[in-house]
Amino acid sequence: MKQPTPDPKHLPPHEPGPSAPPPSSTPGLPPRRRARWRLVALVAVILALVAGSDLALDAARVVGQQIAGVGTLEWERADGWVPISRPDARRRVWSAEHAFLAPTWEEVSPGLSLADLALRRPPNPHVFDVVLARIDPARWRFRVWGTPEFAPAAVGDLAARAGLALAVNASYFSDDGPLGLVVSDGAARGRQGKNRAAHFVLRAGERIPRIINEKGAVLGTLEQGFQGFPSIMTRGLTYTYLRYGGRGFDVLHVDRRTAACTRADGTVMLLVTDTLTNGLSLAELATVLGGLGCVDAMAFDGGSSTGMTIRVDGYTRTVANLEPVPVILGIEAR
Repeated sequence: MKQPTPDPKHLPPHEPGPSAPPPSSTPGLPPRRRARWRLVALVAVILALVAGSDLALDAARVVGQQIAGVGTLEWERADGWVPISRPDARRRVWSAEHAFLAPTWEEVSPGLSLADLALRRPPNPHVFDVVLARIDPARWRFRVWGTPEFAPAAVGDLAARAGLALAVNASYFSDDGPLGLVVSDGAARGRQGKNRAAHFVLRAGERIPRIINEKGAVLGTLEQGFQGFPSIMTRGLTYTYLRYGGRGFDVLHVDRRTAACTRADGTVMLLVTDTLTNGLSLAELATVLGGLGCVDAMAFDGGSSTGMTIRVDGYTRTVANLEPVPVILGIEAR
């Protein structure tokens, strides 16, 4: 099952980052290294096809992700493809004036709008989608849900059992169940992990969820909540390590992602990547969330756990999780 990367020590929001990233964080690879990666990828794929083993398949997938992450990210606008600028790719401080991404939103139900953000990295021709859900908490109630025994399942199956209109995968987990705090309908099912700084919580008596990025945070009485990883943004400030890495934290590795953010207008946004072998690095994820106008943001479990289901007012959409998960975050009409 999906295992979390150890949570790095967060830097205080006021601490400035270095003026320029170290050479290791410069995007892209020189031609010779790209050629080597392609050769290694070809060998890994051949081994996967011949051997058919899980190990060979995993190796091929990892190498494919390394190759997929080479190049400058572009997003599709109505008038064509637009590269994400270097200043935006490195930006730490975000405000409404820096929200450069403008996907086309479709309201599929009152207070619930969806959009697809198409991304690519030339010369790689592969285009992949980021599925976005913009939710008005005045019309939709958030719920964290899992079966009584936390039996892992597809996101769509869990959402159907809970009666949720939209749901995404939530907590990291191990063979023993979810890692960290899980609060479902007021009942705490798990303990708050001291080394996990990212919290998605809905306090009792409130309608708007909060994203609290603080280790050992005093959360108060919760109606819903769980812990994720990593913390991405607080009050419009991206954490330094998401720009420059360090302490063994790989912010350039490309993978499937699930994330959430709150925005200045009070709406909540959920994000999943709809792709098998491509996706976003954590550094790119931070840029995308900032570019969408997020204020506070965090990541959920990703990789093979990433999944989303939407069934509302005749509209259906599924991003299938490749691995069953025990906990989902979803919404139901008020």
